[in-house]
Amino acid sequence: MGGGDVASLPSVSVCFPCFNEEATIADVLLEAHELLAASDLDYEILVCDDCSTDRTSTIIAQVQKRIPELRVLTHPVNQGIFRTFEDLYAAAAKDYVFLNSTDRQWDTRLVFDMLPLTKDHDVIITSRTNKPYGPLRAVVSWGFNVLPRVLFGTATYDAGSVKLTKREIIERFPLVSSTPFSEAERLIRAARAGYRITNFPVEVAARKHGPTRGVNLRVMGRSLVDVARVWRALRHEKQ
Repeated sequence: MGGGDVASLPSVSVCFPCFNEEATIADVLLEAHELLAASDLDYEILVCDDCSTDRTSTIIAQVQKRIPELRVLTHPVNQGIFRTFEDLYAAAAKDYVFLNSTDRQWDTRLVFDMLPLTKDHDVIITSRTNKPYGPLRAVVSWGFNVLPRVLFGTATYDAGSVKLTKREIIERFPLVSSTPFSEAERLIRAARAGYRITNFPVEVAARKHGPTRGVNLRVMGRSLVDVARVWRALRHEKQ
């Protein structure tokens, strides 16, 4: 991609949370580096290993020898998806943050399709046109995407999916959530403050390596508690 294509585009932090992704992590990071290095984008690549128990951390260290500019965050103990996301957000230094995954369901090439939309939008959320889920997870996903619209009047589209977010939004809003509902809370707060949010439909690939992430009933219960906490917090803030 030539300089004329990206000269007016904002800088971007490409972030990868990971846990036990030894089968895919090297290819994901190397492909992202090759793709972005071939462009004229102002970018950085960050990965956060949430205390993987397989060879993920070893592989990341090997990749970093080939990509010295790769920024690596490591959790000494497993802290879960919320903390992993937030640590990546806090470490990101560019204008926009592209939060991807390392299971190869999403192609980093998407960032080039999404960045031009930043001319008119502050958050671009990929909405999955297909969801390779089991029935229970599909219902849970549907429910957590409907709740923000019903309770808060905000369309969060597919809040837990890959997204491109203006870093200013991440820095501006303190969150009360401590579960994956934080992704929806940030969108709700951003929408209420007048930031422009849109969705970008994408067909994703099925996970090919390792077990598919199922529904964690404990996390789901805590997320429902966070829904109530956010509702109370926003009501109090309006008074």
